[in-house]
Amino acid sequence: MKRIALVTSSKARKEKPTVAKEFYQGSYNHWVNKIIKYIEKRGMEDASYFLNFDGQRIISFNEVINYYPVSEKRITADEKNTFALKILDFLLRFKEKPFIELHTGKDISVSLCKLLDEYGFSYKIYAESVPLGKKPGVYEDLIEKEDQKLRAKEIKRGRLRLVNSLEYQTPAQAEIAIKQYETNPAIYEPEVVSSFEELKAYRKKHYNRSKDMRKALNEFEYALNLHIDGEELQEFIQETETLQGLYKEDSRYEYFNKKFNKELSKYEYYKIKQGYVVNAEYRIHTIMHRLSILLLKKNATKTKAVKGITSTRSIPSTNTTFQPERARKTIKNANGRKGRKSAKNNKTKMLEGVS
Repeated sequence: MKRIALVTSSKARKEKPTVAKEFYQGSYNHWVNKIIKYIEKRGMEDASYFLNFDGQRIISFNEVINYYPVSEKRITADEKNTFALKILDFLLRFKEKPFIELHTGKDISVSLCKLLDEYGFSYKIYAESVPLGKKPGVYEDLIEKEDQKLRAKEIKRGRLRLVNSLEYQTPAQAEIAIKQYETNPAIYEPEVVSSFEELKAYRKKHYNRSKDMRKALNEFEYALNLHIDGEELQEFIQETETLQGLYKEDSRYEYFNKKFNKELSKYEYYKIKQGYVVNAEYRIHTIMHRLSILLLKKNATKTKAVKGITSTRSIPSTNTTFQPERARKTIKNANGRKGRKSAKNNKTKMLEGVS
């Protein structure tokens, strides 16, 4: 259901033509300032309207308005009722009935709510029955709650990005996942934190062991190139990919070990170092797989309370949601057709008068 916000205007003014949401902000208008901030926080500027008794205007948030003086005239009951009918007429022009947020005082809400009930609108009055001086505090808490919602959404998006970074479960991908995790490690559960600490340790081991392996390989290749019959040894070691495969035939191994003792020893040392690297890669794969499961668990989607955002101030019950009244009974007219009671017909005529 579409939501629209109806907002009381303030006595603040700007001398130059200004968009309404800035025109009505002022240093002495804390309540209206907070309402505007709350609406902006939720991105509702395009669905929000100021209500002004001067000329009984309904002004969109982004409409440019010119300076006009503050009226000191007292608003009469008839003016309140007439303006309420004009607002109702405005609301009835929507294709579907929107949900109405009322950020107004009783000068508007009392008359308007009666009409909203009668015409089946759902609505909510914000900071109802709260003294004017305390209304800004109510909106501060609402803004804090919105901040926390946005924070929770960002945390959830961060978790999903982190899961995506674990997709391939390789050392290179582990480096990306660690950087993603370290942007905000405080939001994760102890199991996730300990697993990432383990992942960082094995990522470091993999880096160091890879460096040792490359050094051993370079030393072997250098020694092999210096030997006059190096190609013979190269053909032998290419017959198997494992260190253990070298010892398949004792006689052949003894022959090559005798002829290429130094070179074969360096090759064996390289294969041992390579085994350490493979072991570290396996551990990295295992840890990243475990992390994917932890992050995707249902209970892992719960987020921690964010320090500095959760309000400690108790809020009185200020928000009241009203539901439409039951359909009124109808009476048959002289022609046998159903119609509304005369009171409803009178209001319809009044609406036609203000349209």
